Amino acid sequence: MDYIEFLSKNGYSQSLVDISKGLVKVPDFTVQAPADLSFGFPPVLIPLWSNGSWPGYIGIVKHWFGGRQDSFVQFYTAEHSFVEVARNFDQLKAWMVFEFLCNVPAPEEVGAFAESIGFCAANDVDDIFSDCEDISDLAKLSVFKNDLPAALEKGDELGDPEWLAKTSGVSEIRGLIASGQYENAWYQLNSSLISKEDIQNILNELSPYVNEIDVFEGLVSSWVKTNL
Repeated sequence: MDYIEFLSKNGYSQSLVDISKGLVKVPDFTVQAPADLSFGFPPVLIPLWSNGSWPGYIGIVKHWFGGRQDSFVQFYTAEHSFVEVARNFDQLKAWMVFEFLCNVPAPEEVGAFAESIGFCAANDVDDIFSDCEDISDLAKLSVFKNDLPAALEKGDELGDPEWLAKTSGVSEIRGLIASGQYENAWYQLNSSLISKEDIQNILNELSPYVNEIDVFEGLVSSWVKTNL
């Protein structure tokens, strides 16, 4: 199973599937879909776009073992760091359009993206962001009114997700599993720099404790396939 198939089979919107397939056109020389999966990323992430200049990804964070909803992040491979940019898909649309508005010299391409992703009409982009000079100003938009992602809550782009854990080693993660702290073990696993073999073994140890084991194993299969 690959990530496009995973999204298609597990209840994600057709819009997200279309993004992952590369059917939503983005401005030239920005991000890429289908994502280049060669940079490396932890299993918590479902890549939507890749960016070779960081390098890294914009994608979905899949939360297990707790009540958190899926969220959206930028993941920087070299630093193994996350920036939470959106708590829902509508917020992601706004974030992406503003990022392109600030960094793409071709306004018509930004407008075309805004329209193709279902955010707004191409001609409305400037009006919607007229009061937004930097990332923190996005909090003024109604889509961010009730649930700010970390990047906006902190007023900059250094928005570590609240679930991000202090890193620990394999034995500590296994200790969490043994004591029934599965959610904490999942976040420790994804926050730590450990070997791919150890990650795969720990994922296998965690899988019996998830409510949707088939979905979890599908996600594990997708990750393993790209990290051989």
